[in-house]
Amino acid sequence: MTASGVARVAAGLVEDPLKVLVLHSELGVLRGGGENFTRNLFAAFAERGHEVTAAFVADRAMRYPVPIPAGIRPVPLPGRWNRTLGQALFSSVAAVLPSGRAVRRGWDRLREGMRWRAIRWHDLRFQRRVERAFADRWHDFDAIYVHGNARLASQVARHRRTVLRLPGPVGPELAPLLRDVHAVCANGDALLRVRSFLHDDALELPAGVDQERFRPGRSTVRQKLGWAAGDVVFGYVGRLTHLKGIDLLATAFHQMAGSATSGKLLVIGTGEDEAEVRTQLEAEIGRGLVHLEASVDHEHLPDWYRAMDVFVMPSRYENFSNAILEATACGVPFIASDVGGNQILGQTGAGWLFECGSADALEECMRNAVVNRAEVTTRAGIARCETRLQSTWAVAAERLERIIRERRGEAS
Repeated sequence: MTASGVARVAAGLVEDPLKVLVLHSELGVLRGGGENFTRNLFAAFAERGHEVTAAFVADRAMRYPVPIPAGIRPVPLPGRWNRTLGQALFSSVAAVLPSGRAVRRGWDRLREGMRWRAIRWHDLRFQRRVERAFADRWHDFDAIYVHGNARLASQVARHRRTVLRLPGPVGPELAPLLRDVHAVCANGDALLRVRSFLHDDALELPAGVDQERFRPGRSTVRQKLGWAAGDVVFGYVGRLTHLKGIDLLATAFHQMAGSATSGKLLVIGTGEDEAEVRTQLEAEIGRGLVHLEASVDHEHLPDWYRAMDVFVMPSRYENFSNAILEATACGVPFIASDVGGNQILGQTGAGWLFECGSADALEECMRNAVVNRAEVTTRAGIARCETRLQSTWAVAAERLERIIRERRGEAS
């Protein structure tokens, strides 16, 4: 509980503070959209006067690189954890295979299959560690919040009322597990898909934006990078992975850079495909057209978003991008693949959609942005207007509290 949360309790503004355990394996390890969602949601939840404990993986010395927000008590589970086993090797091989050829497509399918197997094995190990760590402690909490792991949520629901948040789509074959859980929540594309078989039993838990922090303004980043005001800066924030389509962005920019030198590319993030990206863009990095920034604290991200003219989200799947929400809150329009929640955000008119998986289609959109500056300005204006309609984390935290209280007494 934060200091302001304690003050709310003392002032009688919170009649019945809740004790919630958060189970999110990568919370202290990654800065991805799902992890940022959980950190921001429960920082706001603690601000409301509730007690939050979070369990997640750490190294064998109980160290974890990403700070946990104030008001959330961390419970790191030490061990040898690797959710991306073998992916760096797959990426290194992919970097030397010709793009678009059958052998590359086959390799990418193999890589994706191995990625999901590694994630399932990681999630199973995390489930077993959680069950051991909290075997005699379930009743210390009023509710358990599980991120993304339906099997873990169905097991935990035997002990305490449980809220599961699905960050991506699942099929009806998981319906028996989901019906064991007291509240199944999602937003964006995941909510639409889960409601196709759970109907109204699937609840909306919206993403929020810190509108005090993410808003239009000046940036010092362009000046530091030596880029001119007349340049068109494309930006990306996220994991450098195949699923996120970072290879498509690298290919599209490489193709465009030969004739559109006013275009610049700012990439923020790390991941198993970083070596492949650096190989693809080696010439452009050497010419000063591309800058890769490994990591930026979330509180400093607005300054980097404001340095962009257009934000790019080339994912092969995207549920409902927090990064797009943050970029548009800073007045930056977007280019995104026409998949999942991107299609929902595309309806706002604050950006352009391109054919998912097509580097050529992405390049065309980027070239259009370089040539048609007036259209970029128009879309930026729409993005600024859309910001007023976006939810906040305080609203999301209030919604979660209401979900938990409505299910009080449903678990033994």
